[in-house]
Amino acid sequence: MQGVPRQKVVLETHRAEWAEEFDRVKRQLQSMHGENAVNIQHVGSTAIDGIMAKPMLDVAVLFRRIDDSVFSGMAENGYVYYGEVASGKHLFILRGQNEVSLQHVHCYEVSNSGLFYEQLRFRDFLRSHPAYAREYEALKIKLLELYADDRKKYTAGKQAFFDKIKLLATQD
Repeated sequence: MQGVPRQKVVLETHRAEWAEEFDRVKRQLQSMHGENAVNIQHVGSTAIDGIMAKPMLDVAVLFRRIDDSVFSGMAENGYVYYGEVASGKHLFILRGQNEVSLQHVHCYEVSNSGLFYEQLRFRDFLRSHPAYAREYEALKIKLLELYADDRKKYTAGKQAFFDKIKLLATQD
């Protein structure tokens, strides 16, 4: 995977290799965490066929428990911990040379799994509703034009769409 420079936004046409990359990363994470990792899913735009995405893998992992072994296992494999970015959501980032983000691994505990399943519902809704997937892609392109050098603003610009899909997915 090409990756994305830190704080930048880059979009690429969807690539079949992204699913293969996820399979490799999933096996690595399963090997790293064993039975503690109960569900590992490919999320984010690279998991939605046919739409442009940042060439960076997003992975959601549901753990029985998030403890010291998770933190040490991730660190030993080159991931940097970025904290609890939302209540119950821990973020690890794997970077390549020159601060290029290659993977974001979003980690959740079974006891607090709501955000994990929200990510899956969002992904699955867009996979099964191509018109909304194209709408999402168009929004991402517009936001790229506005915020190519500010990933925080780019991400914030997608929030209303996330909220809309979250609501639609619960009615679907």
